[in-house]
Amino acid sequence: MLVNAFQSLLARSFLKCELDVSYGYTYGQRVDIFPASESASPVFVFIHGGYFRALDKRHYRYISRLTKRAGYTCVLVNYDLAPRVRVSEIVEQTLRAFAWVRGNINQFNGDPDDLILCGHSVGAFLVAKILEHDWPAEDGKAITRAALLSGLYDLGPMKASYLNEDLQLTDTDVSALSPIKCSLLQTPEILIAVGETETAEFLRQSRSYAEKLEHDGVAHELIVLPRANHYSMSRTLATSGNVVADWVFQ
Repeated sequence: MLVNAFQSLLARSFLKCELDVSYGYTYGQRVDIFPASESASPVFVFIHGGYFRALDKRHYRYISRLTKRAGYTCVLVNYDLAPRVRVSEIVEQTLRAFAWVRGNINQFNGDPDDLILCGHSVGAFLVAKILEHDWPAEDGKAITRAALLSGLYDLGPMKASYLNEDLQLTDTDVSALSPIKCSLLQTPEILIAVGETETAEFLRQSRSYAEKLEHDGVAHELIVLPRANHYSMSRTLATSGNVVADWVFQ
Protein backbone atom coordinates (compact mmCIF):
# COMPACT_ATOMS: atom_id res chain seq x y z
CA MET A 1 0.00 0.00 0.00
CA LEU A 2 2.97 2.36 0.55
CA VAL A 3 3.85 2.35 -3.14
CA ASN A 4 0.22 3.13 -3.97
CA ALA A 5 0.24 6.06 -1.56
CA PHE A 6 3.53 7.45 -2.85
CA GLN A 7 2.61 7.17 -6.52
CA SER A 8 -0.85 8.60 -5.82
CA LEU A 9 0.75 11.58 -4.07
CA LEU A 10 2.97 12.17 -7.11
CA ALA A 11 -0.06 12.04 -9.41
CA ARG A 12 -1.98 14.52 -7.30
CA SER A 13 1.02 16.83 -7.08
CA PHE A 14 2.12 16.89 -10.71
CA LEU A 15 -0.93 16.14 -12.85
CA LYS A 16 -3.81 18.50 -13.51
CA CYS A 17 -6.79 17.23 -11.51
CA GLU A 18 -10.12 18.07 -9.96
CA LEU A 19 -10.49 16.27 -6.64
CA ASP A 20 -13.61 15.40 -4.64
CA VAL A 21 -16.10 16.57 -7.24
CA SER A 22 -19.61 15.85 -5.94
CA TYR A 23 -22.11 13.76 -7.88
CA GLY A 24 -24.56 13.34 -4.98
CA TYR A 25 -25.56 14.75 -1.62
CA THR A 26 -23.41 12.76 0.79
CA TYR A 27 -19.70 12.94 1.53
CA GLY A 28 -18.95 9.61 -0.12
CA GLN A 29 -20.49 10.56 -3.45
CA ARG A 30 -17.45 12.16 -5.02
CA VAL A 31 -15.10 11.57 -7.90
CA ASP A 32 -11.52 12.54 -8.71
CA ILE A 33 -10.93 13.59 -12.32
CA PHE A 34 -7.62 13.76 -14.17
CA PRO A 35 -8.43 15.35 -17.55
CA ALA A 36 -6.75 14.32 -20.78
CA SER A 37 -4.83 16.97 -22.68
CA GLU A 38 -7.10 16.83 -25.74
CA SER A 39 -10.85 17.42 -25.89
CA ALA A 40 -13.22 14.52 -26.66
CA SER A 41 -10.70 11.98 -25.34
CA PRO A 42 -11.74 8.49 -24.23
CA VAL A 43 -12.62 8.20 -20.54
CA PHE A 44 -11.34 5.60 -18.08
CA VAL A 45 -13.62 5.12 -15.06
CA PHE A 46 -12.23 3.13 -12.12
CA ILE A 47 -14.24 1.80 -9.15
CA HIS A 48 -12.35 0.56 -6.10
CA GLY A 49 -13.07 -2.46 -3.95
CA GLY A 50 -12.88 -3.00 -0.19
CA TYR A 51 -15.84 -5.34 0.46
CA PHE A 52 -18.22 -2.36 0.35
CA ARG A 53 -16.87 -1.16 3.70
CA ALA A 54 -13.29 0.05 3.18
CA LEU A 55 -10.77 1.84 0.94
CA ASP A 56 -11.04 5.11 -0.94
CA LYS A 57 -10.44 6.48 -4.43
CA ARG A 58 -7.42 8.42 -3.16
CA HIS A 59 -5.53 5.11 -2.85
CA TYR A 60 -5.77 4.68 -6.63
CA ARG A 61 -4.78 8.11 -7.95
CA TYR A 62 -1.58 6.50 -9.23
CA ILE A 63 -3.66 5.02 -12.10
CA SER A 64 -3.92 8.51 -13.60
CA ARG A 65 -0.21 8.45 -14.46
CA LEU A 66 -0.86 5.68 -17.00
CA THR A 67 -4.14 7.13 -18.29
CA LYS A 68 -2.43 10.48 -18.88
CA ARG A 69 0.26 8.85 -21.02
CA ALA A 70 -2.40 6.87 -22.89
CA GLY A 71 -4.44 10.01 -23.66
CA TYR A 72 -7.46 9.24 -21.47
CA THR A 73 -9.43 11.33 -19.04
CA CYS A 74 -9.40 9.38 -15.74
CA VAL A 75 -12.29 9.27 -13.26
CA LEU A 76 -11.92 7.60 -9.85
CA VAL A 77 -15.24 6.88 -8.14
CA ASN A 78 -16.03 6.92 -4.43
CA TYR A 79 -19.23 5.87 -2.69
CA ASP A 80 -20.51 5.74 0.88
CA LEU A 81 -19.44 2.66 2.78
CA ALA A 82 -21.18 0.03 4.88
CA PRO A 83 -22.42 -0.06 7.59
CA ARG A 84 -23.46 3.55 7.03
CA VAL A 85 -25.35 2.50 3.91
CA ARG A 86 -26.59 -0.81 2.55
CA VAL A 87 -25.13 -2.52 -0.52
CA SER A 88 -28.25 -1.66 -2.52
CA GLU A 89 -27.58 2.05 -1.85
CA ILE A 90 -23.94 1.64 -2.91
CA VAL A 91 -25.20 0.21 -6.20
CA GLU A 92 -27.54 3.18 -6.63
CA GLN A 93 -24.74 5.63 -5.89
CA THR A 94 -22.52 3.95 -8.48
CA LEU A 95 -25.24 4.27 -11.11
CA ARG A 96 -25.64 7.92 -10.13
CA ALA A 97 -21.89 8.44 -10.48
CA PHE A 98 -21.86 6.91 -13.94
CA ALA A 99 -24.82 9.03 -15.05
CA TRP A 100 -23.02 12.11 -13.71
CA VAL A 101 -19.89 11.22 -15.65
CA ARG A 102 -21.86 10.84 -18.87
CA GLY A 103 -23.53 14.19 -18.35
CA ASN A 104 -20.47 16.18 -17.31
CA ILE A 105 -17.25 14.58 -18.52
CA ASN A 106 -17.11 16.75 -21.65
CA GLN A 107 -16.11 19.58 -19.29
CA PHE A 108 -12.95 17.58 -18.52
CA ASN A 109 -11.91 16.76 -22.10
CA GLY A 110 -13.82 13.47 -22.06
CA ASP A 111 -16.10 11.87 -24.64
CA PRO A 112 -19.30 10.67 -22.86
CA ASP A 113 -19.85 8.05 -25.58
CA ASP A 114 -16.39 6.51 -25.30
CA LEU A 115 -16.10 5.17 -21.76
CA ILE A 116 -13.94 2.34 -20.51
CA LEU A 117 -15.03 0.91 -17.15
CA CYS A 118 -12.78 -0.92 -14.74
CA GLY A 119 -13.39 -2.25 -11.25
CA HIS A 120 -11.34 -4.24 -8.78
CA SER A 121 -12.87 -6.74 -6.33
CA VAL A 122 -16.34 -5.41 -5.41
CA GLY A 123 -15.53 -2.60 -7.82
CA ALA A 124 -15.88 -5.24 -10.54
CA PHE A 125 -19.27 -6.14 -9.01
CA LEU A 126 -20.28 -2.48 -9.33
CA VAL A 127 -19.10 -2.28 -12.94
CA ALA A 128 -21.27 -5.32 -13.69
CA LYS A 129 -24.25 -3.51 -12.13
CA ILE A 130 -23.65 -0.55 -14.47
CA LEU A 131 -23.67 -2.95 -17.43
CA GLU A 132 -27.07 -4.24 -16.34
CA HIS A 133 -28.65 -0.89 -17.26
CA ASP A 134 -29.37 0.80 -20.57
CA TRP A 135 -27.20 3.81 -21.40
CA PRO A 136 -28.25 5.13 -24.84
CA ALA A 137 -25.55 6.65 -27.03
CA GLU A 138 -25.34 8.04 -30.54
CA ASP A 139 -23.50 4.97 -31.84
CA GLY A 140 -25.56 2.56 -29.75
CA LYS A 141 -22.96 1.94 -27.03
CA ALA A 142 -21.76 4.41 -24.43
CA ILE A 143 -19.36 1.86 -22.92
CA THR A 144 -16.54 0.71 -25.17
CA ARG A 145 -14.81 -1.78 -22.88
CA ALA A 146 -15.24 -3.11 -19.34
CA ALA A 147 -12.47 -4.76 -17.33
CA LEU A 148 -13.54 -6.75 -14.27
CA LEU A 149 -10.50 -7.47 -12.08
CA SER A 150 -10.60 -10.02 -9.26
CA GLY A 151 -14.35 -9.62 -9.08
CA LEU A 152 -17.04 -10.82 -6.71
CA TYR A 153 -20.30 -11.63 -8.51
CA ASP A 154 -22.21 -13.69 -5.95
CA LEU A 155 -23.17 -12.08 -2.64
CA GLY A 156 -24.14 -15.39 -1.06
CA PRO A 157 -20.72 -16.18 0.44
CA MET A 158 -20.43 -12.63 1.78
CA LYS A 159 -23.81 -12.92 3.47
CA ALA A 160 -22.63 -16.12 5.12
CA SER A 161 -19.36 -14.58 6.34
CA TYR A 162 -18.25 -12.24 9.13
CA LEU A 163 -18.56 -9.38 6.63
CA ASN A 164 -22.31 -9.43 6.97
CA GLU A 165 -22.08 -7.84 10.41
CA ASP A 166 -21.41 -4.62 8.47
CA LEU A 167 -23.13 -5.39 5.17
CA GLN A 168 -26.46 -6.65 6.56
CA LEU A 169 -27.23 -8.52 3.35
CA THR A 170 -30.56 -10.34 3.13
CA ASP A 171 -31.62 -13.27 0.97
CA THR A 172 -33.48 -10.74 -1.17
CA ASP A 173 -30.27 -8.73 -1.64
CA VAL A 174 -28.37 -11.84 -2.71
CA SER A 175 -31.02 -12.73 -5.26
CA ALA A 176 -31.69 -9.25 -6.62
CA LEU A 177 -28.18 -7.78 -6.61
CA SER A 178 -25.75 -10.60 -7.41
CA PRO A 179 -24.48 -10.16 -11.00
CA ILE A 180 -24.34 -13.94 -11.35
CA LYS A 181 -28.16 -13.85 -11.23
CA CYS A 182 -28.72 -10.79 -13.48
CA SER A 183 -28.55 -10.05 -17.20
CA LEU A 184 -26.58 -7.38 -19.03
CA LEU A 185 -28.17 -4.68 -21.17
CA GLN A 186 -24.79 -3.21 -22.14
CA THR A 187 -22.43 -5.61 -23.89
CA PRO A 188 -19.13 -3.87 -24.61
CA GLU A 189 -15.89 -5.78 -24.93
CA ILE A 190 -15.55 -7.47 -21.54
CA LEU A 191 -12.43 -8.72 -19.80
CA ILE A 192 -12.69 -10.92 -16.70
CA ALA A 193 -9.27 -11.18 -15.07
CA VAL A 194 -8.22 -12.91 -11.88
CA GLY A 195 -4.85 -13.75 -10.34
CA GLU A 196 -3.61 -17.31 -10.36
CA THR A 197 -2.66 -17.15 -6.67
CA GLU A 198 -5.89 -15.56 -5.41
CA THR A 199 -8.14 -17.48 -3.05
CA ALA A 200 -10.26 -20.30 -4.41
CA GLU A 201 -13.40 -18.20 -3.98
CA PHE A 202 -12.15 -15.37 -6.20
CA LEU A 203 -11.09 -17.87 -8.85
CA ARG A 204 -14.44 -19.69 -8.63
CA GLN A 205 -16.50 -16.52 -8.91
CA SER A 206 -14.56 -15.21 -11.91
CA ARG A 207 -14.91 -18.52 -13.73
CA SER A 208 -18.59 -18.81 -12.80
CA TYR A 209 -19.35 -15.30 -14.07
CA ALA A 210 -17.52 -16.05 -17.32
CA GLU A 211 -19.62 -19.20 -17.70
CA LYS A 212 -22.77 -17.17 -17.06
CA LEU A 213 -21.83 -14.67 -19.79
CA GLU A 214 -21.06 -17.57 -22.13
CA HIS A 215 -24.50 -19.05 -21.42
CA ASP A 216 -26.11 -15.65 -22.09
CA GLY A 217 -24.27 -15.26 -25.38
CA VAL A 218 -22.22 -12.27 -24.18
CA ALA A 219 -18.76 -12.06 -25.76
CA HIS A 220 -15.98 -11.86 -23.20
CA GLU A 221 -12.42 -12.89 -22.43
CA LEU A 222 -11.33 -14.69 -19.25
CA ILE A 223 -7.70 -14.39 -18.20
CA VAL A 224 -6.04 -16.03 -15.20
CA LEU A 225 -2.80 -14.11 -14.67
CA PRO A 226 0.14 -16.32 -13.69
CA ARG A 227 1.62 -15.58 -10.26
CA ALA A 228 -0.75 -12.62 -9.70
CA ASN A 229 -2.55 -12.15 -6.38
CA HIS A 230 -5.46 -9.96 -5.30
CA TYR A 231 -3.23 -6.97 -4.55
CA SER A 232 -1.07 -7.22 -7.66
CA MET A 233 -4.16 -7.37 -9.90
CA SER A 234 -4.96 -3.72 -9.22
CA ARG A 235 -1.29 -2.85 -9.70
CA THR A 236 -1.56 -3.96 -13.34
CA LEU A 237 -2.98 -0.46 -13.88
CA ALA A 238 0.21 1.18 -12.63
CA THR A 239 2.25 0.56 -15.79
CA SER A 240 1.78 -0.50 -19.38
CA GLY A 241 3.25 -3.66 -20.85
CA ASN A 242 1.06 -6.18 -19.07
CA VAL A 243 -1.94 -8.04 -20.42
CA VAL A 244 -4.56 -6.09 -18.41
CA ALA A 245 -3.26 -2.57 -19.12
CA ASP A 246 -2.67 -3.42 -22.78
CA TRP A 247 -6.25 -4.73 -23.09
CA VAL A 248 -7.74 -1.68 -21.38
CA PHE A 249 -5.73 0.92 -23.29
CA GLN A 250 -5.68 -0.83 -26.66
